[in-house]
Amino acid sequence: MANSLVALSEQIASTVEQVAQAIVSVHARPRFDSSGVHWSPEIVLTADHALRRDDGIRVTAPDGSKLEADLVGRDPGTDLAVLRVKGLGIPVMAKDESPVTAPGNIVLAIGRSKDSAVAAFGVISNISGPSQTWRGGRLDQVVRLDLSLHPAGAGGAVVGASGALLGIATPALSRVSVFAIPLSTVTRVTDNLLAHGRVPRGYLGVGLQPIAIPEHLRSKLNLASPTALIAISVENEGPAGQAGMSIGDVLLELAGRAMQRTENVQEVLSSESVGKKVVARILRGGNPVELEITIAERPRRR
Repeated sequence: MANSLVALSEQIASTVEQVAQAIVSVHARPRFDSSGVHWSPEIVLTADHALRRDDGIRVTAPDGSKLEADLVGRDPGTDLAVLRVKGLGIPVMAKDESPVTAPGNIVLAIGRSKDSAVAAFGVISNISGPSQTWRGGRLDQVVRLDLSLHPAGAGGAVVGASGALLGIATPALSRVSVFAIPLSTVTRVTDNLLAHGRVPRGYLGVGLQPIAIPEHLRSKLNLASPTALIAISVENEGPAGQAGMSIGDVLLELAGRAMQRTENVQEVLSSESVGKKVVARILRGGNPVELEITIAERPRRR
């Protein structure tokens, strides 16, 4: 038994050492550094929430050399950011393009502080399907990890037993657990950021909150859902306002989907939705009305 534990310990340490050669320390916030994964030549991925500035970003390579990094783009919705680092002479991270993952699989979260590699050992605690984050981004899978992430490990690599990349580690998308941003999401977002510097999000220009629909209206209109979304604010120049939506209108359906929670709206407002026309079915004064709305791109925060 002792020999087996020693062998396992040595194998974990060896995997951490090997993976950490493709990881840099990122200096862009006070007190704590974060980590960055060498995704492709000169391209480093890190956690968006750990970048507290757009300029003056530096990274420390495994050999201790310090290099300037330029911010290519960031996506708060999925907590990913892309940096360009010229002259970064370290290996590109090996990726597991077809990961077979399940709850209970062993994982390592590997990052780098300014002084050394940092590592956390744990398991995948839960995997669920596609989901919107509270920041408004879309994850192709929700992969929760049961491990304690070092503060400098944000933006680091999550690897499986093979040592190949499964995702990017972030504590910022959940209050209760660390997530691995899955490889398919990382690839999609990175491609968008490299091409456009941002990930466009759909936008209606309306504030909504859930409301219960009276039973007599549900019966009259043959509505399956007991709830919908009432408009509590409408921007006159926004897409919904331009289409004729007003405060007090009750949104029943958007693009053929029932609107029971505000998350349902976000599911429609994907990157691919920008510029498309959708039909909104609303209640106005107890009567059903249909509006055609052209989804716009969400304005960027200044």
